[in-house]
Amino acid sequence: MAPSVDQALQAWASRASDDELNAGPRLEDLGGADAVAAEADTLAAGPQLPYLLTALSHSLDTIPADQAAPLLAAAARGLRRPHSAWVLTDAVDVVCTQPELADRLGNRTVRDLATLAEDALAGDCDAALAQPAIAGLLRLAVAGGSPHRLLALLTEITGSEPADALERLPILIGIARDHFADTDHLLDVLSALENQPDLNPATRADASFELALADERTALEAADRNTADEQLRRALMRFTELDRTHEARLDARAHAAAIEAVLAFADLERNPTGDNSARQRLTDAADQLDTTAAHLAAWTGRTHQLDWLSARSLTQSAWSKLVTTLNAAQTHLDQPSWYIPADALSDLLQIYLASRSIHAPANDSPGLTALISPAVEAPFVRSQGLLHQLEQALAHDPQFTDHPDAQTLYDAVRQRRQKSAGEAARQEAVPGKALEGRPALAALFQSDATGLRDDLDPHKLDRLEQLAHQLARGYTPTGNARVDTHLETLLDILKTSPAWKPSDSHYFTPLLEHFLRFLYDRFDAQANLYGERTAYLGPARKDADGNAVPWNEKNLQDDFHQHLSPLFPPGTVEREKWDVASGRADVIYTPEPGSRFVSEIKWRTTPWRTQQTVERDYLAQAANYTATGPPFALLLVGDASDHSGGYRDIEDSIWIIRHARSATEIPRLIVVGVLPTARPTPHSLRLRRAAGQAGR
Repeated sequence: MAPSVDQALQAWASRASDDELNAGPRLEDLGGADAVAAEADTLAAGPQLPYLLTALSHSLDTIPADQAAPLLAAAARGLRRPHSAWVLTDAVDVVCTQPELADRLGNRTVRDLATLAEDALAGDCDAALAQPAIAGLLRLAVAGGSPHRLLALLTEITGSEPADALERLPILIGIARDHFADTDHLLDVLSALENQPDLNPATRADASFELALADERTALEAADRNTADEQLRRALMRFTELDRTHEARLDARAHAAAIEAVLAFADLERNPTGDNSARQRLTDAADQLDTTAAHLAAWTGRTHQLDWLSARSLTQSAWSKLVTTLNAAQTHLDQPSWYIPADALSDLLQIYLASRSIHAPANDSPGLTALISPAVEAPFVRSQGLLHQLEQALAHDPQFTDHPDAQTLYDAVRQRRQKSAGEAARQEAVPGKALEGRPALAALFQSDATGLRDDLDPHKLDRLEQLAHQLARGYTPTGNARVDTHLETLLDILKTSPAWKPSDSHYFTPLLEHFLRFLYDRFDAQANLYGERTAYLGPARKDADGNAVPWNEKNLQDDFHQHLSPLFPPGTVEREKWDVASGRADVIYTPEPGSRFVSEIKWRTTPWRTQQTVERDYLAQAANYTATGPPFALLLVGDASDHSGGYRDIEDSIWIIRHARSATEIPRLIVVGVLPTARPTPHSLRLRRAAGQAGR
C-alpha cells in the first residue's frame, strides 16, 4: 500500500537538509503528482495547504497542463476557504513569493482574498482571516497588480468591525497609503481607528503610530525648511504621546528621539551662539536614540512589524547611520558647515524608506529578490543633503582642492545653498552647457549653474557626477533583498560578541552595509563601470610596448576608499595610516576618538580553494589592527588569480572569522570579502576539464 501524502511529507522532512527545508517540498517529495492529485482537496482544506502550494510552484514548469489544472483548482479552493488564519498567512506568503504560481492562479486569487477579507470584516467568517487576506492583497498590488479592490476595501473600514478583524490593519493601511497615489483619505480611516474606544489598545496605538509616520513623511516631502520643521513638530507630538502611553513602543521612542535631535540641530544652526538649551537637547536626544536604537534592534519579537514588510537589516543600518551622524555632530559642532540638519534629515529619510519597503519577487528571478520602496520625493531633503556633501568634496577632497575649477564650482554650490527654496525653482532644461550629459549635477545646481564656464575640466565634472550618483544611491535601499538578507546573517553573528554594544555597534553596522554593497556592486560590475577607477576588475592594461601591466593592491584600495569617503563624515575615513598596531593600516574609519575600525586590503595572484587559505595568509595582521580598539574589522582580498573558468558565488566569498589570540581575549570578528579582480572578458571564459580528461 502506497504511503499517504502526509506520511511522505513527514519522511521527507526527516531527511531533508536545511536548504531543502527552507525551499520546501517538491511534488515527488510528497509521493508524486498523481498521489498529490488524489488527495488535493483534503490537503487544500487542511493545514498542509502551504506545502501543496510550495510543491506545485516548484513543478509548474515540468508537469503537464492536464495534471497542473486540478492541483491549481484545489489550491484556489484552499485559499478561498482556508483552514485557519495561520494557514492562510503561510499560504499567502508562498503565493506572493512565487510569481509563476501567482500568475497561474490568476485574478481569482485577488477576488477570493477580497471576498474573504470582506466576510471577515463583516463578521461572517473567522475575524482573524482579515489581516492575512488584506496583507496578501497589498503584497500582490505592490508587486504589480491592481490596487483597486484593496483600496476600496480599506476605505470602507469604520472601526465598528470585529476587533479581531482590525488587529494590525492600521499598519497595512499606512503601507498602502505609502505605496499608492491619491490615498490621503486613508488618513480618515486611521483617525477613526485611533478614536474608537472599543478597539484593542494595541490597534489604536498602531493607528496613532501610522498617523505620526504620515506627519513625518509630509515633513520629509516638504519643499522648504520651515514646512519641514512644522510637520516634524507635529510628528514629534504624536510619537512622544505614544511613547508616554505605551512603554513597549520602542519604535515610537526612537522616532521621537530622532526628530527631537533634528529639530535641536536646526535650532543650533539658526542660533549657534545662543544659550546651551539647544545643544543640551541635541545631546540628550542623541543619547536617547543611541540606547533606544540598540534596544529596538535587539527586540526580536518585533510585535509591530511584519516579516515581508521591513527590510530589517537595512533599517537597522539606517538607524545606526543616524546615531553616527548625531554623535559626530556633537563632536564637531564648532567646525563650520561640516554637519548640518540636512544630513540628519537625509538619514531619517533613509530610515523611513527602509522600514516601509516591501519584499517582492523580481520579474526575472524566483523568490524574494527585490525591495520595493515607496515613492518619497523629498526635494528639500535630497537637494540640501547632496549639495552639502558636494560642497564638502569640493572643499576637502584632495582630488579637487588644488584644482583651479574647484573654487568656481565651490562658489556656485555655496551661492545655491544661500538662496531660499522659493528662489530655486526647478528648471526642465539642462542648466548650463557645462553640465550637459551630467544629470545628477544638473539637478543639484538647477538654474544657478547657467553662469558656469563651459571650459571646466570634464574629468573633474565626470568625477563629481559619479560622486553625486553614489551619494544619491545611499538614500534608498539597494533594491536587492539578497543584500538585506546577507547583511542580516552577518549582523546576527556580530551580535554574539560581548563587545557588540552601542556606540561601536552603531558605527560598525553602516560600515558593514557599505562594505557589502561595494562587494555586490563590484561582483556584477564591468571593468568600465567607473572608468579608470574600476579598470582593475578587468584584463591587465598594455604599456607603450604592448606588454601587460598587472594591477595591484593600490587599485583596489583607491576604489574602496573612494567608495567609503563620501558616505561618512569628512575626515573620518583615512587611508594608509601608519603606527596602527606597529603597522600601516590600509583604510581606517574613525567616527570618534577611541572607536577605530580598520579595513585591511590584500592582493593575491594564487587561487584560494578554501576559506582557511585566506585566513591562514591574512588573519593575523587584520586581527592585530584591532588590538587597541573595538574587536571588529574588515578584510578585503583582491583575487587576481586565473579566472578563465569563472569564479565562485558571492555568498561563498563573504564570511566572518572569529579569532582569539589568547584564552582571555574577547574574540576578534573579522568580516572577510574576496573580490575577483583582473577578470577575463566573458567570451574568454572556458569550462575547466576534469582531471580524468586531461590526457584526452
